[in-house]
Amino acid sequence: MLHTFVQTTPTLDALMAGDAAAEGRQGLRMMWHGMSAIAWTYPVVLVLLRHCPAAVTRPALGCVALLNGSQAVMYVATGLGGHGISGLLSVPEWALHAPVAVLAWLARPARPPGRPAPHTRRSRGRLVLLWLAIVFSTFMAVFHTVSGTFDSWPAYLLDSDTALDPKLTLYAMWLFSCVLFWTLPLTVVWSLRARTEAGRFLLAYVAVLVAALAVSWAVTKALGIAPDLTPAGPVSLGLNATLTALSARPRPRPKRRNAEEASHSA
Repeated sequence: MLHTFVQTTPTLDALMAGDAAAEGRQGLRMMWHGMSAIAWTYPVVLVLLRHCPAAVTRPALGCVALLNGSQAVMYVATGLGGHGISGLLSVPEWALHAPVAVLAWLARPARPPGRPAPHTRRSRGRLVLLWLAIVFSTFMAVFHTVSGTFDSWPAYLLDSDTALDPKLTLYAMWLFSCVLFWTLPLTVVWSLRARTEAGRFLLAYVAVLVAALAVSWAVTKALGIAPDLTPAGPVSLGLNATLTALSARPRPRPKRRNAEEASHSA
């Protein structure tokens, strides 16, 4: 709520009043609204996890904790880099994410006892999608982190006359987006050995996070408020999210799963 209703107006007003290239201002404004949507997924997913088994809840809470922890670190780093020790107060957004990270990490249930249930096998089609997801999401993460950071919107921002505190906040947002993009291929690789239910949940969740940026980009283009942004952006983001979600293992069939559990108990 603070990110959406308190920070948005002063941050974006300062961004749009600066002399950064139009593409950079429009792109960072679009990303801000996408990050607002991502911030709203945290309480939603925490509510959804209330009745999930520990095998799903433990890694999902770990993911929420790591995402919020990385956001807190980015805000601390940019604040210290821009203001020194006083940056902890000048760019205080880290204080919004750090408690969520700590509480989510401490709320993880104990590791489920016993051996995990056997994995459901991916078909050849799903294996192809899995490797496509790994290759494409890794390429996008590298491109976003390297080319995007040094030759695109954040570089335009740093060279502009935008007020320092909003500039640092927006730059920290961009650095977190790099972490977000790397989360996709790492989660797909992690799902190779994860329990089926946990892998399905986390792959769907990280796909939703990237889809939020795709929707924000598509909406700003459709409304005509970001004419300098390429229409290829939401397509590539949507493809990345779709490949990630479809790479999950298939849902176990109830009869087969019950038979496997009975055999394992015997």
